[in-house]
Amino acid sequence: MDLIPLGLVLISALLHASWNYFAKENEDPPAMIWCVMTASLLVYAPIFLHRLPGARFAPDAWIYILATGILHAFYISTLGIAYRTGELSKVYPLARGSAPLMTAGTAALFLGERISPAGGLAIFLVVGGIFVSHLEPGEGGGWRLPFRRGSGAAVRWALATGMMTALYSVVDKVGVTRVSPEIYIYLMFVLTCLLLAPVYLTGPRAALVRSNFKDGKSIFNVLLAGAFMMGSYGLLLFALQMSKVSYVVAARGVSVILAAGLGVFLLKESGQRQKLIGASLVAAGLVILALTR
Repeated sequence: MDLIPLGLVLISALLHASWNYFAKENEDPPAMIWCVMTASLLVYAPIFLHRLPGARFAPDAWIYILATGILHAFYISTLGIAYRTGELSKVYPLARGSAPLMTAGTAALFLGERISPAGGLAIFLVVGGIFVSHLEPGEGGGWRLPFRRGSGAAVRWALATGMMTALYSVVDKVGVTRVSPEIYIYLMFVLTCLLLAPVYLTGPRAALVRSNFKDGKSIFNVLLAGAFMMGSYGLLLFALQMSKVSYVVAARGVSVILAAGLGVFLLKESGQRQKLIGASLVAAGLVILALTR
């Protein structure tokens, strides 16, 4: 994987972990995630309007924009529910960690991508590191423990999030060949927000949405997280133009290290030792990935 797309992915991972922290810290993560996505449209509107007149836009582009918009609506929903039922340092690693394996299989099936032995080892280390970070300190059950937790709601929704990530990543890999990335992502966000608007602008959720704009600090946090959210996805799309989707999604696993740190040190969640070991395995996988073609 070339250094330029790897660098873009690492910056994207930092931004991704940051907006996920804002979401988990909120009293209702699903509502917060929708607010953040909506706010991102305001933040990046000037760039979108400036770039739109000269943007590349193939005739079949709307197929991919529609597909990724629907998949992202499911992604936002499953991630929000997972955060409502589980810790940041548990949900995020499982959602991110399952995505590389699912993406590699999906990309091989639909795009014909083949990964090298070194690339396979790198993906294995990244997934293994995320797996280790998911273990509870002092628990029995060995390597089977995370699978035994499969009956837990947070685990099920985290794995569903990983599947949505794999699916939209493969769609986006093709989509950015039809549309300029900055236009593609903006239109996708518009569609996703519209699809979820009936859920968050009516009924009891409407009050939760309004609570995220109750004062200057809340508004600033939402706008900042919005800048991080679309910025993260935008950088990822540019990286997808330059490298295999399997490698890009695996490299993005570095965000697990960042999210685990935020969960342990800021949200005071447990499992510092396991998360440090897991982070080391992820880092080793990223080094190999950086040297892999």
